[in-house]
Amino acid sequence: MENSEIILLNINGEDKQGLTAALTEILAKHGAFILDIGQSDIHRNLSLGILFKSMHNNSGDILKDLLFKAYEMDVNIRFTPITVERYSNWVNMQGKNRYIITLLGRILTAKQIAAVSRIIAEQNLNIDN
Repeated sequence: MENSEIILLNINGEDKQGLTAALTEILAKHGAFILDIGQSDIHRNLSLGILFKSMHNNSGDILKDLLFKAYEMDVNIRFTPITVERYSNWVNMQGKNRYIITLLGRILTAKQIAAVSRIIAEQNLNIDN
């Protein structure tokens, strides 16, 4: 990994058809490797995260192309470099126990979600997805 750079890409804005395809096509064009991807869409508001690895000598070109595409598609984009140490710690955590908590109800109040979230935090757990 010494010849590579790891970058976390965060995109948010109005969800548009073909947005993920357009961004990942740019990554593909530059030979990047996608290490993780996740998204949430709430009332057509997209929050998309892509963790990718690129070669040092082409990360500037990738970021420039992504920035232009984000402008063209009218979404916000943010780039965060990730250290090899931070990435390795994340990879090592992937084998840890995971738990699923399901809340059922016709309407969930903020008070109910706050109570469950507080209990989760008190157990030193974190909500991932």
